[in-house]
Amino acid sequence: MTEKLRVRPLGLPARIADVLMIPIMYIVSGTTEKPQRTHRWNNTKLAACDVEYLNLTDMVHCLGISDAGCRFRWHIPAFHTPIFGGWRDYVVLKPYEKEVEWHVGWIADDVVGVSRIKLRGPVRTLLGPGDGLFFGINARGVQVPIYLIGTGSIGKHNLHEQVPLL
Repeated sequence: MTEKLRVRPLGLPARIADVLMIPIMYIVSGTTEKPQRTHRWNNTKLAACDVEYLNLTDMVHCLGISDAGCRFRWHIPAFHTPIFGGWRDYVVLKPYEKEVEWHVGWIADDVVGVSRIKLRGPVRTLLGPGDGLFFGINARGVQVPIYLIGTGSIGKHNLHEQVPLL
């Protein structure tokens, strides 16, 4: 039997809050790229035991960026604000399966989580100072194999700048 990781869908208040945050996120990104959509209400923190059954070969391993700043400054998520020295480097991930609805998840030294934002197609995810693993979960809660299709940096134009950034 395949284990499942259920991802609670976003409710109406969260979707409205996301829309209201778009102008602010454009400002803090300092670019015309598709802005960051990760907010506290869009993520679910997980325990390491919640993802221990996932297949490592279906994940993407990324090395950390040595000069990436710390995640929080004064309890504020600085990594989401490039104009204040936040993280800029990202990877672009995509599931092998076409037309699948999926969620991206991550495993890092200090955090394990999954985005509640439903995706179709590729996604950009930021890279911090430590190595990380990224995984995909479909709408049924089953792991989907993902792969790396590109890299980039916020503010340095490339063909992935309009891909959702989580």
